[in-house]
Amino acid sequence: MPRIADPRELKETPGRKKNAATSAGTAARSTAAATIAASRARASARRRAKGKTLADLHLHFEGSVPRETLVGIARRNGHAFGVEGAFERALVNSRRSGSFLRLFADCCRLFASPFDYAEAAEALGRRLAAELAHAEIYVSPEIWSRFGLDRAAVLAAIDSALGSVEEETGCRFVLLLDSVRQWGPDAAQRVLDLHEESGLARVRGFGIGGEEDSVPPSSFASVYARAKKLGLGTSIHAGEWAGPASVAAALDALPLDRIDHGVRAAEDPSLLARLARTSVTLCASPSSNLATGVYESWKEHPLPRLLDAGVRICLSADDPTIFSTSTSAEYDIARTKLGVAEPAFDRMRTAAWNARFAG
Repeated sequence: MPRIADPRELKETPGRKKNAATSAGTAARSTAAATIAASRARASARRRAKGKTLADLHLHFEGSVPRETLVGIARRNGHAFGVEGAFERALVNSRRSGSFLRLFADCCRLFASPFDYAEAAEALGRRLAAELAHAEIYVSPEIWSRFGLDRAAVLAAIDSALGSVEEETGCRFVLLLDSVRQWGPDAAQRVLDLHEESGLARVRGFGIGGEEDSVPPSSFASVYARAKKLGLGTSIHAGEWAGPASVAAALDALPLDRIDHGVRAAEDPSLLARLARTSVTLCASPSSNLATGVYESWKEHPLPRLLDAGVRICLSADDPTIFSTSTSAEYDIARTKLGVAEPAFDRMRTAAWNARFAG
């Protein structure tokens, strides 16, 4: 039978009280030291971030996760991209066939849990923080639902992981809720339902991507009105595949702060003049435009014309892993491939900074 302690043995002695007090004091000092160290680390991160001024306002989560992280998650989940060289072959094939959307969908399919998304978000955050002071990243809750994932759990996992990297690096991360245009306004309303239910402060914007000529912007008027009432910044993908008419239709129907791509507006002088009169900022992605076949060569890209017309425009990497680029690389391409004059670079960087959906 186990020995039961005599109650007298449980009485505190002066020595025990002294030891307990000493232990408590040591623990308090350790906690204080840890708090001070964490505060200094955050301050250091903020100082490092202040040395960077570059912002990217148009990044898609799954297409931006570092390649090695994507492949590792794919291998763990038995996805085809987990096979050595499979992802690189898919990249080459997508560029030959113009099947970018299919490749993006395959990237989405390799995620099987909120844990996968948290791992990817941490890796993505660290990659972006190496060059950016501010990054705005599209996430697509309706895609998660179609692949059988809990939207709220995935969103919370991404938010938490980015929060940790933000605290460590000082880079500001903002989430933009994306809906797929061809799935219609009901799907977009469900995305806003999720925002109202989750109430995450990191979510600061709403936009629509997908097939530009599938559903007219006017069909989403009530969605965008609701997004504005919820305090979200608004954007839409237009003027990439569907031409200048898609930009004009979006401006006519929706309360927009930004347009992703929008470069085909250069084909319509009256539309260029209209854009120059507005406060709408275009987020252009030259590497994306060439990779997806919008333009066949750098000399065809209209970025210089858009700038000359006085349009507010900044540069974005879009899907940097898929298009083998980065935000800094897009600015380098503007200088070396597109012949953009040096004074325009401050304009573009300032345009990005001023068009952020969060300070």
